[in-house]
Amino acid sequence: MLPTLNEEKGIIKVMEAVENPVVSEIVLIDGYSGDNTIINAKDSVKKTIEMSIMFQDGQGKGMAFQSFLKNTDLDSFDTYVMLDADHTYDPREIRKMVYPLANGDADVVMGDRFYSGDVKDAMSPEYYIGNMLLTLAARLMYFKNPKDLCTGYWAFSKEFLKNVKIKAKGFDLEANLFTEAVKKGFKIATVPVTYKPRIGCRKLQTYHAFTILWRLVKERFL
Repeated sequence: MLPTLNEEKGIIKVMEAVENPVVSEIVLIDGYSGDNTIINAKDSVKKTIEMSIMFQDGQGKGMAFQSFLKNTDLDSFDTYVMLDADHTYDPREIRKMVYPLANGDADVVMGDRFYSGDVKDAMSPEYYIGNMLLTLAARLMYFKNPKDLCTGYWAFSKEFLKNVKIKAKGFDLEANLFTEAVKKGFKIATVPVTYKPRIGCRKLQTYHAFTILWRLVKERFL
């Protein structure tokens, strides 16, 4: 699944890198992009891969995920992958993201950007520090050891998606996915992934860190 909003440049690189037979279908969940995101996605997707386009309810990445859950027959596949459409993540690493699911070692897989030192070149200092602090907060509150709470690269079993209850509307989605996995006893695995500078204008702002932190607090204590 690819949540998109005005990613006309990055989406081309993502589509070109998606491999079949690792991926048989792409669902693009669009937040009513005002640029050529959808056109470019259609033009660059490989002919061997099916693609469907879904327009999300409301605004924000969390709402895109909620729309996907609401409008998808989750029995269609055993595993699902979500990544950002700005080409910060490499779709060719999907194979290793789904490996723990196929092995039965995990129900949820989180990509770890901090495994590689290159992340400092792709992420601003304030983003790097903010991500590390939010990850630390998640560890302290939930007594688990996530490596990268705010990662945009995830893989899920269909059982997890059938049972997850997402309340997040925006960039607190990843925190909500983590809290749901922990509270409901799903097995979480971490896989190192590469991370590159995004293509296009950034949407995540510094103040979103407070929204993410509040999601962690609310799901833990309220």
